[in-house]
This record gives sequence, structure tokens and C-alpha cells, in this order.
Amino acid sequence: MNIKIGCTGWSYQGWSGTFYPRNLKSSEWLKYYSQLFEITEINSTFYRIPAQEIVRRWNIDTPRHFRFTAKFPSIITHEKRLDRVNSEVFSFLASLSPIYEKVSALVLQLPPSLSFEEAKPRLGELFDLLPNDFMYPIEGRHESWFSEDAITYLKQNKHCLVWNEVIGVDNPMPITSDYLYIRLIGDRSIPDSEFGKVIKNKDSLISSWAKKLEKIENIPLAMVMANNHFEGFGPDTANSLRMQLGMQELIWDEKKQKTLGNF
Repeated sequence: MNIKIGCTGWSYQGWSGTFYPRNLKSSEWLKYYSQLFEITEINSTFYRIPAQEIVRRWNIDTPRHFRFTAKFPSIITHEKRLDRVNSEVFSFLASLSPIYEKVSALVLQLPPSLSFEEAKPRLGELFDLLPNDFMYPIEGRHESWFSEDAITYLKQNKHCLVWNEVIGVDNPMPITSDYLYIRLIGDRSIPDSEFGKVIKNKDSLISSWAKKLEKIENIPLAMVMANNHFEGFGPDTANSLRMQLGMQELIWDEKKQKTLGNF
């Protein structure tokens, strides 16, 4: 199985001096990130549809092999709850056109209040609009998404149900498609001001995720995204999972400096 591991975003002030070299301009962060990681989830698209000139810069700053995933804007998933969202969907897709060839998946993170029963007919209308060029993992957080009816529906339509590590969500993690999308989110107890260092060590939990992935057969692709709220430092979480899976450790400049400083 090809396992692509990255972070939910790259633009965090707390990473300056811990992941990014302290003197590196924020405008250069994505270019630096993409020299180490091969994928990222664009979290900012949840809050607003990006301007094309910004997305064009993302394309320039990343190598050809680099891959993006992006969250659908909250106006589609949370405010309008997938109902009558044609214009917003077209605007969102158009905004991503500069990185069209680099987009692997567009993530439907749904609000905890949106049940499978309410979403089902709207999903049918939505998928009639969406191109077949991308994967569309669905992160349902209402308990009804884990029912037999929902899982059957997802399997029949080959929709991936996102596996997640989120406080308050009891996800049984069924396989519903030919790929996996995993989000290691955690809770909101770690403030943004603490990002950039591990606040909550979750090595044992990361180890259990690695063992789970190693046991999966006949699934060609898994995408795993680490959030700062999981441990406090997304790159370190992603790196820990890589090493648990026997993948090469990523060494960034600030880590090199700390290692040299220990001698």
C-alpha cells in the first residue's frame, strides 16, 4: 500500500524556528514544506474560497510530484449543509484550477449535527455536479454515519468514509472504498500559541495506527494527515508515524541544528 503522510496545512507561526528556519519568510514556507513532505491537506479552504493568484503561487512553489487535498468550504458543508450549493461548488472548483493536476482529494468534512439521513439525498445531487477527476472522502461525525445503512450506501457508491482520531467521535473505521483517508485531529485543548512542539506525547496511539495500517490488504492508497491539535506539532506526528511504519525519518533544518547542539 502506498501511504502518503502529511499535515493539515503548512502555514503556522509556531513552526517558525521549530520546523521552518527562523529567518525563512512565510511566503517561502510551502516551498520548504514540499521539499520534505509529498502531500498536504489545505485546511484554509474550509474558511474561505482562495483567490486564484494565491493558488497559482501554490503551484509554482511545489514540485510536480507534490499532491494537495483540500477541505470543501464551510459554506457548503456547514452553513448550507450540502443543500443548493451549485454556485459555491463551481466557485470552489474554479479556484483550484491552477493546481488541478496536483489535487488528489477534496474532503467533505461534515458537521456533527448533519446525519446520514439528512445528507444522503443532498450527496446524490452534489456528486452529480462534481467531476470524476478527484477522490471525495466523506468525514461524517454524526453517529448515524457509522450505521449499517450508511456503510452499505458508502460501499455501494465507493465513497470513502474518513477514518479519524477526533474527540467525541466513535469511528469504527470501516473500509468503504479502494483507498483510505485518515485525519489525526485530537482535540482543541492545545492552544495555537503552543504549536511547534509536542505537548501531548501520543507515541502509543501512533503505534496502534501504524499497526492497523500494516494489517490492511488490497487497498492501494492511504492518505494520512496530522493536525497540530493531535500532539501540538503536526510535522513531528507525521514523522513519528512514518518511522513506526518503517519509512525514512524526515530531517528538517531546525532538527539538524538541535542535533548538532547536543554534541
